[in-house]
Amino acid sequence: MLSLSTPLPLYLSVLLFLLHSPPVLTCQPGSRSQCESAPFVPGHNLVGEGFDVVTLQHKGAYLFDIQTYLNSNGTCTLCSNPHHGNELQKGGLHLKRVSNMVLGGTRSALYNFAEAKSREDRFLFSINSVNLRLYGYRVSNKPTLSSEFTRDVWELPRVYNSSTKEHYKEFINTYGTHFIRKVHLGGRFRQVTATRTCLSFLNGLSSIQVHAAQSCLWGLAVGLGIAGLSFSHQECQKVLHNRDTTTHFGAGLVDHFTEVAGGKWGKDFSFTQDNSAIYTNWSKTVRELPDIVLYNIRPIYRLFPNWARKLGMKAAIEDYIDENAMSKSSRQPSCARYNPNLSSDCCPRQTSWGRLQVTLLRGWNLYGDYVSVTDAKFRKTRMIQSNDPRWYDSYDLGYVDTGLKLWMEVWDEDPAHDGDDRLISCYTYVRQGNHEQSCYDGNSGFRFEYTLTCDRHLTGDRCDRYKPSAE
Repeated sequence: MLSLSTPLPLYLSVLLFLLHSPPVLTCQPGSRSQCESAPFVPGHNLVGEGFDVVTLQHKGAYLFDIQTYLNSNGTCTLCSNPHHGNELQKGGLHLKRVSNMVLGGTRSALYNFAEAKSREDRFLFSINSVNLRLYGYRVSNKPTLSSEFTRDVWELPRVYNSSTKEHYKEFINTYGTHFIRKVHLGGRFRQVTATRTCLSFLNGLSSIQVHAAQSCLWGLAVGLGIAGLSFSHQECQKVLHNRDTTTHFGAGLVDHFTEVAGGKWGKDFSFTQDNSAIYTNWSKTVRELPDIVLYNIRPIYRLFPNWARKLGMKAAIEDYIDENAMSKSSRQPSCARYNPNLSSDCCPRQTSWGRLQVTLLRGWNLYGDYVSVTDAKFRKTRMIQSNDPRWYDSYDLGYVDTGLKLWMEVWDEDPAHDGDDRLISCYTYVRQGNHEQSCYDGNSGFRFEYTLTCDRHLTGDRCDRYKPSAE
């Protein structure tokens, strides 16, 4: 008899987004002497810069003349900057003031973080962000191209093919795929939270609950309060320490990626301390060191004066993007529907569960010829009339609680003498993997083997530890 006894989704959700808009600038004509002495507006050189949509990086190469500021009559445009005591500042001829923008990329640092995490385990991702917008510019309708960019365009081969592909790739490596036509400059503090879906579930938390608590904590940490979210501070504290109390998995429930653009942040962001003073100081430094917060881009080939090279660069950019594109996975987790311990999205409901299969191998010096196997239902091996039987009969006991005992018993069927006699009994606590064991009673005994396969996301001898898996 065999029995068990009891000693017992590159998806992204934006949860919080705060935006501070810029004031309106007032501008006026300036004389030559005023223009020569006035400083450039902060970030004037960020408009018209080459941009790579794959890496989301600005290339530091300029497609337009960004230094010329005097027009044909020897004057320029001066604008008062309210962030610098209304100081009059100049912009290049290629600049115009603006308002609005967008984008995303497949090889950015943020995307690389999410992709790496997705290969490691099942995660849900969310973003908390603060944008400080101070200045807005756009390229004029007919800007003057820089001499260096113009020269490099004309040095490209007229035709794009396999022989000239490297020349075009080198050009893209220098100037990017697009140019920045409009920008909003300022500062951005952005944090991506990656929550382990199944580990959170084992700890009695849905991923949405964890994200909501993270957003709440994030708002408190930068001194913004809980931003109207309907979660108490006590619920936020439940996630604060980021500890897995069910399986004691060392990496915790969540991981973060922080990205700061503009200004000087100076230190790591921490949920366990008040960062409001750091945040305030950072927002002040953004005035001196703005970066691109929002932008609008155009394909670089639109600037090419030669039609053949224009078509060649268009094809080269398309190839470059295709070669670096990330395939969107539509794969959904699939698991056994008859496993009572797995949820609909294949996360374990509790630890210490796995599938158990048992094989009866052989016996010796058994003075009986009948062996029965039970697991809720009564099962029988085939009849072998021998004191040294060899069965090799396997039984799939299904999904079991590994905290239960596995009992093994050998019985002698003897209806003529008042029923059956139990010859040998023993038990064991099962462990993950394949194991072979023997039961003894004096000179008699039998041997069996069993295989315990832990449920998804579970590992350890008793299947009581968490196992990261992207499946």
